[in-house]
Amino acid sequence: MKIIITLKYGGFILAVFSIIIAGSIDATAQVENTTINELSSALSGEKYATPATVFGGVGRKYPTWQAGLDLLILSSPHYKAFRNQFELSDRVVWGEWWYSDGLGVKALYSEQSFTMFGERGNGPQAKTNHLGFLTKIQQTLVKPWKMSAGLGLAKTEFVLENQIKLGNSLMSELRIGFELLANFWTEVGILTIDSSSGGGSGDQRLGSTGYLFGFSYGF
Repeated sequence: MKIIITLKYGGFILAVFSIIIAGSIDATAQVENTTINELSSALSGEKYATPATVFGGVGRKYPTWQAGLDLLILSSPHYKAFRNQFELSDRVVWGEWWYSDGLGVKALYSEQSFTMFGERGNGPQAKTNHLGFLTKIQQTLVKPWKMSAGLGLAKTEFVLENQIKLGNSLMSELRIGFELLANFWTEVGILTIDSSSGGGSGDQRLGSTGYLFGFSYGF
């Protein structure tokens, strides 16, 4: 009789214990699944995502090619002309090729005009144009801002009435740009062109320092 009672209650206790163990295992499995799902979501989320690039995430942030137009809104010529005059007709067209996001080369063509000093303030108009190349470096600031600097050489032509003078110029520039739309920037900066027309008594200093406002598009 005692053996039957013992087996009866023992079986009941074993059944209860089995139910508890099964419930614990199921709860543990649910916790583990929830943790795995959360970790998977976090890894695939924005925090761990590879930054988008124009080449599909292979490390480039900027386009290989870029072209733009600059307005030299304020210029100071390096010869006897009125300085710091607003001249919206002064402009620079340019194109760049970037070997990497930080190193590239640039070709530009610049046209400028200045009013020369005259006895009654009506001096003749001088015109200059510059064709040059620069080596450039570029650095991302805080997205979407970037900064670039360049140094190079140019061929300069100075025209004043019937007088034409030629010179080799040293160019430098500093630009800070803001990305308005995808691959479309607006930039401000300084472009300095400095040279002279020769080394004799008729030598004349050429070039100017221009404060620019420009637009560019990369592809």
